[in-house]
Amino acid sequence: MPELEELLRGIASEVREQQTYRAAIVPPERLREAAEALRDAGYNYFLSLSAVDEPKQGRIRLVYHFTRIDNPSDLVALEVYVSRDNPRVSSIADIYPAAQLQEREEHEMLGVIFEGNPDLRHLLLPEDWPENVYPLRKDFRVVEEPFTTTKQSKPIWVLKPELKPREEQGKE
Repeated sequence: MPELEELLRGIASEVREQQTYRAAIVPPERLREAAEALRDAGYNYFLSLSAVDEPKQGRIRLVYHFTRIDNPSDLVALEVYVSRDNPRVSSIADIYPAAQLQEREEHEMLGVIFEGNPDLRHLLLPEDWPENVYPLRKDFRVVEEPFTTTKQSKPIWVLKPELKPREEQGKE
């Protein structure tokens, strides 16, 4: 099996060993090329897509994990950094169909636009959720409101999301 460095030579800007897997940092415009190279090298199982908002760096980090059905301990990851202001990357749902729902979730929770994903409708949030409000972004705020009842009980706090993007909050 070719090493990850060899497999992604000219595509990845860096390859590093993590504790239990190998990770390659790939520019957003080369993600599909890297995913196809992994698929063609036998990484035939897409495990997960996760994302982290990194506002101090002005980016969102996407981490894609892949493995092989015949050797599940051979785990690799592709890391892609997209601009927080315009988080766009090509979808890999046509290369790894299991990525479609996970792309949809990251779109909804962090606002990443996966170009080419055929279905970016809401998955977890209500259909009337306001646009440009992303619950997993670090500037998302929840307003606490007290809840009172006529029954004798301990105080209960109800969490109510502040449904305006941070930019609009300052305009009031």
